[in-house]
Amino acid sequence: MAMGKNSVRAAYDAAGEMTLPVLVATLATMIVLAPIALTPGLGGFLFKPLALAVAFAMIGSYVLAFTVVPALCSKMLRGHHHLAQGAGHEVADSPDKSATPPSVAARLSRGFQSGLARLTHRYENVLRSTMDRRGLVLGVVAVVLLGSLLLVPFIGQEFFPQVDAGQITMTVRCPSHLRLDATEKRIAVLEQLIEEQIPPDERKMIVTEMGLNPDWSSAYTTNAGQQDAIIRIQLTEERTRTAQQYAVKLRHAIARDDRFAEMDVAFDTGGMVSAALNYGASSPIDIEIDGGTAAQRAAAARLVKERVAEVRGTADVRVVQRNDAPYMVIKVNRTEAARVGLSARDVAMQVVTAMNSSIALTRNFWIDPKSGNQYFVAVQYPEDPNFKLDDLKNVFATGTRQAHPVKLSSLVTVEQQSSDVELNHVNLRRVTNVMVNAEGRDIGGLATDVGRAVDGLRAEGTIPEAVRVNLKGEYSRMQESFASLAVGLALAAVLVYLLMVPLFRSFASPLVIMFTVPLGLIGVLVTLFLTGTTLNVQSEMGVIFLVGIVVANGVLLVDFANKLRNEGVPVREAAVRAAATRFRPILMTFLATSLDLLPLALGMGKGNEMITPLARAVVGGLISATGLTLFVVPILYSLFIRDRQGPVPSLNDALAAPIDIPTGHAHP
Repeated sequence: MAMGKNSVRAAYDAAGEMTLPVLVATLATMIVLAPIALTPGLGGFLFKPLALAVAFAMIGSYVLAFTVVPALCSKMLRGHHHLAQGAGHEVADSPDKSATPPSVAARLSRGFQSGLARLTHRYENVLRSTMDRRGLVLGVVAVVLLGSLLLVPFIGQEFFPQVDAGQITMTVRCPSHLRLDATEKRIAVLEQLIEEQIPPDERKMIVTEMGLNPDWSSAYTTNAGQQDAIIRIQLTEERTRTAQQYAVKLRHAIARDDRFAEMDVAFDTGGMVSAALNYGASSPIDIEIDGGTAAQRAAAARLVKERVAEVRGTADVRVVQRNDAPYMVIKVNRTEAARVGLSARDVAMQVVTAMNSSIALTRNFWIDPKSGNQYFVAVQYPEDPNFKLDDLKNVFATGTRQAHPVKLSSLVTVEQQSSDVELNHVNLRRVTNVMVNAEGRDIGGLATDVGRAVDGLRAEGTIPEAVRVNLKGEYSRMQESFASLAVGLALAAVLVYLLMVPLFRSFASPLVIMFTVPLGLIGVLVTLFLTGTTLNVQSEMGVIFLVGIVVANGVLLVDFANKLRNEGVPVREAAVRAAATRFRPILMTFLATSLDLLPLALGMGKGNEMITPLARAVVGGLISATGLTLFVVPILYSLFIRDRQGPVPSLNDALAAPIDIPTGHAHP
């Protein structure tokens, strides 16, 4: 419209000029997300819905942008010729004294347009100056990029950002010989400490699950016996500290109190999301020990625990498998049992029935003839909390082939011994696990130091050769996900480049655009470093999203430069004029995306920690990528592209056919 065209022709020409460049940008973003959606494992499971949602949203927005928007522009932008002209050209019309004074909105709009025009003019002047120092500018950018890469070891890594879910799960292990009543007394004291450390107005409830039922419900608890307990703490929304901070406070308070010296307490604050990602494990680092004998594994686990506990940032270091549980081994005198007409199974059933119920061994059913409901029928002795071993020996053993009842004391002998509390298997092999939590450190750096400590034990020869020690758990899944995302990002970059080559009919122009991708890494790494955000799956997804946005800006700039070259403009001048012309849409894209993600990047509100790394990566990357793209792309374009005879391939060649649309009259 600033060129004098009416609104219909202006809307048509604008849409025709931007159709294919925006199509390339849309396809680029979709192609970037495609490898992520197809990534096997947990990464694909997490981000396939996100990739599909973004892809369909971009398809819909592209269709609307080139159908509804041009139609609305042709109707709603009438009468804006002078405003549009003033934004694009200098107009020296004399003021009309009799005209109606402009409204406040009109004055604000004109002021904004004039300010944006001045900013564009200054940018163009600075760009012309930098074009005379292309080598210096590219050298400084390369140094800054290398410097930002040096920040990677100081940023830290973790699988998924820590989320303040408002929940604290404490896994408590008392001495293995305790009965349920003794465990309950110790847990009551621990609950009292929790109530002292967390104010009443900041906790909703404390729920404790103690012991283990000898039935199918034991599959749904991590308790291994009557000496174990799980304490779940639900915090209120109006809390002054996060769940992680309260966990640290409780951990230190328990360590200082001698009443809990015989307890092993571990904390988990991740909530349901962390539990799902970690396959239900309560600790991010699982040192798995297999091979050798049970004694060798137990000895190696003790050495690993002692050495790893010395690593800075480790917490709740514990060996999962214990071998100090007291057992009563009841041995049946088969000869004596056979003499009185009993089998070893008959004697064992009597022992189980006396201590529990016959339901564990003999399933009897009774069907109610009236309702048709099924009921288990079991036999058990009256419950007695003071039941002793002598009482068990006085139980009479009976069988179908027995003439007279016989006391168990004449058929069995009882031995006391210590053995395992629980057994764990991986691929049918028995393993021993050392679990490690993190406090004040990222998982990646902590796991690296833990691995070095384990390697030190191996180098000292204290771990037998037959025993293998591996780092598993969340850390290993983090490594797998990072590798798959890196492969997906590399594949996406190659696919985007191959997409642009046939559309531009050039290898050099797409290469110039792809050089903008590393520019975003500068802002990503600096932002993560300054905000204390780790490299995780979410921040890597932010980098992948950033690729699509940065490529879109490069496409707009390079395509318009090619169009100017077709009009006979030299390469250098075409690069400068294209950058100045596309400065406004590139700036609008930057502001729209950054302002949209700014509340998430600031981490406002509880529970937003999950998406904050993605927002910070995108915002930080956009700041550096947008600022450097406006200078680096024109410089690279002038270096890679040479002046030559004949037309230059443009994305809009397919839209070059004339169409009979009224053009209006141009202003002088």
